[in-house]
Amino acid sequence: MKQTLLFGILFSFLFTGAFAQQQIPNGDFENWETHALGFDFPTGWDTPNPDLYPADTLNVRLSNDAAHGSHSALLETILVASIFVTPGALTLGDFLVDYATNTATFEGGIPFTDRPLAIKGSIKNYPAANDSSMLSVLFTKYSAMKGQRDTIGFGVIYFNEMYDNWTDFTAPIYFSDTVSNPDTMNIIVVSSNIAAPVNGGHMFIDNLAFEYPAGIADIGNTVETNIFPNPASNNITFRFGEELNAELNVYSNDGQLIFNTMLNGEELSIDVSNYASGTYYFSLIEKNKKISSGQFLISR
Repeated sequence: MKQTLLFGILFSFLFTGAFAQQQIPNGDFENWETHALGFDFPTGWDTPNPDLYPADTLNVRLSNDAAHGSHSALLETILVASIFVTPGALTLGDFLVDYATNTATFEGGIPFTDRPLAIKGSIKNYPAANDSSMLSVLFTKYSAMKGQRDTIGFGVIYFNEMYDNWTDFTAPIYFSDTVSNPDTMNIIVVSSNIAAPVNGGHMFIDNLAFEYPAGIADIGNTVETNIFPNPASNNITFRFGEELNAELNVYSNDGQLIFNTMLNGEELSIDVSNYASGTYYFSLIEKNKKISSGQFLISR
């Protein structure tokens, strides 16, 4: 029976000092270097290739098929040594494999102290049947009081459809801590379900960047927002802790803006009867400031 290389995500951040980095280093994948083993890798990113070489093939490669510029990154899910199904993976931290337990972890990240509103990019996607690729971004801060690192912000987007042409995407970022800035950030891109990868899928990724809309500041969840019913099926109501004149945006789980309206008052109800079951995200903008964000479920 073929085994599957299961992926767990372990974030161990070991840095001395921190400095602000407004954007994603080499997010356009234009810069590549030659590894000591002889293959190319995107500058600033780690991949499974050193652990696969010289196995069946490498599953992260330079591609000249680009949304913009000259290059993109091609990630492929492959069968290694007729035993392990291994997704192509990119991380700004370190990719480590434990062959004794058939597991891999993503560790580390880069120093980062800002609070972007969203992560965006371009993708071509060719998933295997019943599979999906994924991009996630995590923002963490070390707590000296707790003696541990806390996740204070995240964004995630799944791609389960085929995109034969370059397709732009945006995934909103949510911060649970309304006061602190992070000190570390990591991005992980995988070409298959990390818990149960399926052989044969591949994806191209390009133009990763953080979004900082002009004039819009993220000041955290300063307005109390109650959502009911949650989960919802036909209608959902947003009730706010104060009178507002604000803009409400609702995003699907794949980062698409599916609803936008201006609201006046303390309450707003919207029809969600045509929404597919799943997780949705919202953001509330008032006077060019994001004052609230969160998520809700649609279930039928």
